[in-house]
Amino acid sequence: MEKSVGEKLARLVSELRKRGYRVTAQRLAIAKIVFESIKSHPSFMEIVQAVRDAMPSISPSTVYNNLQLLEQMGFIRSFDVAGETRYDDAFPHVNLVCLDTGEIVDLEGVECVNDVVVKAGLSPRNIQNIVVYGYCSRP
Repeated sequence: MEKSVGEKLARLVSELRKRGYRVTAQRLAIAKIVFESIKSHPSFMEIVQAVRDAMPSISPSTVYNNLQLLEQMGFIRSFDVAGETRYDDAFPHVNLVCLDTGEIVDLEGVECVNDVVVKAGLSPRNIQNIVVYGYCSRP
């Protein structure tokens, strides 16, 4: 079940405190922007630009380090599209990536993920991210 941005931020604050990390304005701004834009599978540079719109003095390394922390904590996942890192929700689903257009479409639902997992002979509990690359029919 998908959670709202507010619910994700509340869970993040709780997890940060539980693990001994500081809850900073920069960290929360980065997380909020990522959570709000996650359906579009933003790139690192798209995230940096959006964060800089809100906090002009923030460094790319601060954004990068916080993205790494969000991924380590299980809030987001990253995957590669044409040599560019994209960020996505951590819930189990399949990403379809068109190699012509770069478009990324989420296939959600337990049946879809289970079909891919079973056919690939993988253990369902160890699945973190499934990305399927192909060519869509659109020009």
